[in-house]
Amino acid sequence: MGKKKLIVIWPYRFRDFDWQRFELEYLSQHFEVHVHELIDALTPEFAAAYANQSERPEVKRFSSLKEWRREFKKFAKDSIVFTHIRPINFKSILICLTLQRNISKTVGFLLGGAVVPGELNQVRKYSLKSIIKYLYHFLRRNFLASAMPDYVAVAGTETEQRARRDFSKKVKLIRLGSFDYSQFLLGQKSVDLASNAVVYLDTGFPGFPRDEVLTGRTEIITANDWYPNLSKFFSFVESTLESRVDIAIHPKHLGRDHSPLFGQRTCLGGQTASLVSERTLVIATNSTAISFAICCDKPLILVWSFLIESGVDPRKKSFIQNFATETGSTIFNIDRTYTEQELRDAMVIDHAKRESYKRKYLTSRTDNKPNYQVLLDEVINIAD
Repeated sequence: MGKKKLIVIWPYRFRDFDWQRFELEYLSQHFEVHVHELIDALTPEFAAAYANQSERPEVKRFSSLKEWRREFKKFAKDSIVFTHIRPINFKSILICLTLQRNISKTVGFLLGGAVVPGELNQVRKYSLKSIIKYLYHFLRRNFLASAMPDYVAVAGTETEQRARRDFSKKVKLIRLGSFDYSQFLLGQKSVDLASNAVVYLDTGFPGFPRDEVLTGRTEIITANDWYPNLSKFFSFVESTLESRVDIAIHPKHLGRDHSPLFGQRTCLGGQTASLVSERTLVIATNSTAISFAICCDKPLILVWSFLIESGVDPRKKSFIQNFATETGSTIFNIDRTYTEQELRDAMVIDHAKRESYKRKYLTSRTDNKPNYQVLLDEVINIAD
């Protein structure tokens, strides 16, 4: 008798990075894995944000939903499905209904592991806006209940609250770690510090196409507004700490030439977790990979510019502010000058904030099980 099938339904460009963070190398020991990539059928314009894709034979790409449904039904019976599709528009509702009609168990994922933009710790206000928002979520989670997955994997108490708001009561919550937190658990080992080395967690902002391609938002801050003074700030860090700053490339943009943007500094892709674990300081804007700095207990500073601080890009401003608030980190404005003491003071870690961040955004588990093991124990065995 052959292995049971696991089908991953993915609405974006699927990369080797995604194979790793779904821990499919471990799950493939128990399942025959199939990945169905639907970006060309759903949002082909979003492909511009990706510089690489997986060439694994398990990954199949579909240009139409008709083509996908025909292929999916070949494997659907008694399969487990991991899905990142949520019922938010007509096409996605059709996909979700197809999944629910044809397979035994579906698992959705809310494992971002990061703060969200907007006001933190909002006090409930009974305004017209809040009432409309409440009614929207109430109607959505009830009228679309039949299109929702059987399980939703959540990471941290904040995500649990959001899942209870967005999903019907029939959906069972499974507590996992964020993708980055679980990767940290799998990769824990003694490391040698790269002496006098700092890492910057690049998000591609503003040099490369990013999620704005999908959302339709225009990038307000240009490369000329950002990179020259960012490079000057890196030079200040390098001279102050007698170090070098290396760049951790965002997984979407692996394959593009980054070094001209960063003053010819070393740019490394596919190594973010190990780079953070080996470095003495982490610099970031609003990267989800900040999780690795929390897990590895590394000093973290955040950066923005006068344009961001002034609110020209309010979404990015609130992202960075929220990361600073929740991690206890200091924000440096790359358009200003700072003293050595200001930098060294900012490298002091607020351990209480770090522990709070971990529980709110990374995991609410205490057993340190990696995600694949939790899924095997609490979802897949139940399905059997």
